[in-house]
Amino acid sequence: MRLVHVTDLHFGAEDPDVVAGLRADLAGQDIDRVLVSGDLTMRARTGQFRAARTLLESIGRPWTSVPGNHDLPLDRVLTRALRPLDGYRRFVDAQPQPMLHADGLQVLGLSTARPYLWKNGRVDAGQVARIGSVFTAAARLRVLMVHHPVFRSAQRPGLTLLHGAGRALRAAARAGVDVVICGHDHVAAQADLSLTRPGLGRHMIGVMSGTACSRRVRAGESQSYTVLELSGERLRLRVRHWRGGRFETRSETEWRRTADGWHA
Repeated sequence: MRLVHVTDLHFGAEDPDVVAGLRADLAGQDIDRVLVSGDLTMRARTGQFRAARTLLESIGRPWTSVPGNHDLPLDRVLTRALRPLDGYRRFVDAQPQPMLHADGLQVLGLSTARPYLWKNGRVDAGQVARIGSVFTAAARLRVLMVHHPVFRSAQRPGLTLLHGAGRALRAAARAGVDVVICGHDHVAAQADLSLTRPGLGRHMIGVMSGTACSRRVRAGESQSYTVLELSGERLRLRVRHWRGGRFETRSETEWRRTADGWHA
């Protein structure tokens, strides 16, 4: 099973060369599914949503996505208050909180963007309860996908985390989740979530990718995405960064599944 995690495409602030490079790099791989953890757009404009969907469809692989805070309109106050996900539902996916069961893969996507919080995100009690009820033991890989970060990277130790991250991660651990995918911070990082959040009782893998194709790159970072390849009880993570006009693998780690979760 081979998955790709892309996030923070930010159409409206995209780099056309990187968009073309991303399309070519993904189309040339044998991918089972692309997972998109939000911020497909910069300002939730119709043309930006359409451009993001065009890119995803051009890759020619199934994809699953959730919205990010930039996928809610910033400057259209009434729409933001009353119909915040209108554009996302119309042009990306009518279901902003998808649950996927396919070929041994289970993915639950949660929308953590809130109209009253422009930048930061929140997970509520209903979403936490859903985490605890939808995953089954039959899956080979169980993935929880949100936009806002649930762990801090070494590059950004002061990062504000998703409000309610602790409750969500405890529910995920009890449900047997293997991987928690997030974005928002434009940094590529991985973590054993039991080390960042003691007391979980299960070793889950946290995966954060950088912006996939926008110009909004942090100092010391580049555009990036992550490949997750499951083979038996081993999960290999390859982070591919944009460099010299193409994407190339800059780091690779392997995680092994045991009775209490995953260990690098």
